Amino acid sequence: MMSERPVLHSVKAAVLWTWAVWIGGCGGDARLELAAADALDGLAASLETTVQEYHAEVQAADDERESAVVAAFVTRMRRDAADEETAGRHTVEFAEALRRVRADRGVEWGRYHAVLENVSILQEISRGLQRAALESMSLEDESRRYLRSLMETVSAARRVPASPNTPMKD
Repeated sequence: MMSERPVLHSVKAAVLWTWAVWIGGCGGDARLELAAADALDGLAASLETTVQEYHAEVQAADDERESAVVAAFVTRMRRDAADEETAGRHTVEFAEALRRVRADRGVEWGRYHAVLENVSILQEISRGLQRAALESMSLEDESRRYLRSLMETVSAARRVPASPNTPMKD
């Protein structure tokens, strides 16, 4: 079975990198935020594809294991049908083998959904970075418009000649 550690380490690394960039003073650069969002989107898509492929492979392997368990049980029961004690032992072993297959499926199913939840978290972080970048861009645009207007007002005020009737202040 797949260990969830490499997947969780990838997700944790991406999240920590994103927060380090944000806290490190680069949070105001919309280009960096958009690049980080793109990187997280790519990581999420790759992770989702990988876990989907892995899930399909594990399901197929579990189906094969289950078929092999059933075939082995049928073969043993045909061979030992006359011996009640041996047939009873085969039945107990069959039930235990099926329980292990179901338990393995349950573990894989839990890991599968945990990774999909991490993919969802990465996508949410990416959307947040995109929103922050867009808001940052808007704030920069507003700041530029304000400063441009202020500079034009000051420049216009300097061009207006002082009236001879206006008293000068010292």
